[in-house]
Amino acid sequence: MRNTTEALNLVASSYARELLQPGDRIVLSVMEHHSNIVPWQLAAERAGLSLAYLDINDDGTLDLSNLDALLAPPTKLVSLSHQSNVLGTINDLRGITARAHAAGAVVCVDAAQSVPHMPVSVRDLDVDFFAFSGHKMCGPMGIGVLWARPELLERMPPFLGGGSMISKVTLQRTTWNTVPHKFEAGTPDVAGAVGLEAACDYLDATGRDRIHVHEQSLVRHMLDVLDEVGEVTVYGPHDAALQGGAVSFNVADVHAHDVGTILDRHGVAVRAGHHCAQPLMRRYAVAATARASVYLYNTHAEIDVLGEALTDVRRVFRV
Repeated sequence: MRNTTEALNLVASSYARELLQPGDRIVLSVMEHHSNIVPWQLAAERAGLSLAYLDINDDGTLDLSNLDALLAPPTKLVSLSHQSNVLGTINDLRGITARAHAAGAVVCVDAAQSVPHMPVSVRDLDVDFFAFSGHKMCGPMGIGVLWARPELLERMPPFLGGGSMISKVTLQRTTWNTVPHKFEAGTPDVAGAVGLEAACDYLDATGRDRIHVHEQSLVRHMLDVLDEVGEVTVYGPHDAALQGGAVSFNVADVHAHDVGTILDRHGVAVRAGHHCAQPLMRRYAVAATARASVYLYNTHAEIDVLGEALTDVRRVFRV
């Protein structure tokens, strides 16, 4: 896989589009990254499937009040993010997966934001498909992972055709190689795989449990600083125990891009925009947010600089 996006496209194309039946339903949520919305829309359009969406509460947590209704027939698949790339919300996948399996649905997970930041076990989560990217976890760009239950991969047709994914080719037909080779057409990104292995070893040696604790400490500090600055709206949980290392916010009526520009002058790097999550922006009735993300290399001193820079935003725009 090149990344989480390609992995989710593989599942949407080879599982949902090919194995589900017209009228079957896929359940997503409004907090998803476009990579966990658009592939399912394409599959639904081409295979006659329907889509339904879990809403979120105002605090950025999933609204599960109608989950059982959405899991009722004809739902066959649920695809959710483990951690929101915008809000930092960590979703209760174990509980959702148990309810989905009881209803006969398989579960696909966008884990791009969780695998680099916390201990994760597909065995404990009991999910069916699980995708993440190397570049989110100190590895190179252009390499990613799709973990899936072997029995599902055996049923799925290939995603791409060509060399390496075949057993025998004649002018009339082709038979497929065994899993996982059936889904690995062409020359592999050997350099990327070696880089990803090194990144995994580095994070394992550091300890993702330690990374998660460090991030939660930074997020608690950041939430306090944002509150002290004043006129700052935080989107998502205000409880660091419920979220990973990402906090989205807006300053009064100042556009997020203007906030980002002023912060940049102070050496503070944030992302401003819709974060590839336009449905989530519409849910909060905003055009964009600024997002401050923390990781194992960030410090509490940098959180204080963020607060000073946001005070300057207020001064420049006379908030």
